[in-house]
Amino acid sequence: MTLIIALSCKDGIVMASDGQATGGSAGGPIRMPIQKIFKINEHVLFGAAGNVGIIQRSRDIIRSFSVKLEEEWDYQLMDEIRKTLFGVYKDEVDRHRAFYGGTSEGDIRNAPISDVLLCNFFTKGNESQKIIWHIAPDCSDERLEEIGYGCSGTGDVFAHTLLKNYPVKELDVEKGTLVAYRVIKEAIEIGAYGLGEPIDVWFITKEGCKRLSEEELMALEDAYNTWKEMERAVFEKIYEERDLE
Repeated sequence: MTLIIALSCKDGIVMASDGQATGGSAGGPIRMPIQKIFKINEHVLFGAAGNVGIIQRSRDIIRSFSVKLEEEWDYQLMDEIRKTLFGVYKDEVDRHRAFYGGTSEGDIRNAPISDVLLCNFFTKGNESQKIIWHIAPDCSDERLEEIGYGCSGTGDVFAHTLLKNYPVKELDVEKGTLVAYRVIKEAIEIGAYGLGEPIDVWFITKEGCKRLSEEELMALEDAYNTWKEMERAVFEKIYEERDLE
């Protein structure tokens, strides 16, 4: 299971993910740490859920468009990327069907796939472009910045449940990193199978892409714990005031 989220904040984009992958071994499934968010250029971040090999190929394809992605994105560029990814994904589905046809594994839903989030915050003079682009395994796509956030991975239901409580588009990037950290942290704490630490947090502003350091993540952990303590205090105060009435 994977969870990757992207938040459309008022001054940039925040991306965060869990840091665990489940791999196979002769003795059964094993857990391993893995990076799920990658810098493409100073304005673009890539994240994906799914088969590790297909994610790597998807990332390489996106990187091959790195120079073009440094400029403002238009329909022609986005459609070219989508069609290139579709060629790879279709080949994998065809290979899977040919190899496993007639067996219980033949369902194409078992084929190796990738579910991509590609984020761009581009500024040039007084103009800016903010995009959270979701490309599904069948290469249907949608832009999610108007909603305020995007999610990828089988853990996305946890993120949707939590993110609906926050006015993401009204937050600056600094506050957005705390919200993103909390969403990933609580999805892991709920005990969703396959999600695990380390938590990875990035953001894009007009200054470019930045990955939070270990020290900055520790500061977010402290802020997260303080936030929860304050929530509990407010909750208790509500009932204390009722008892006094």
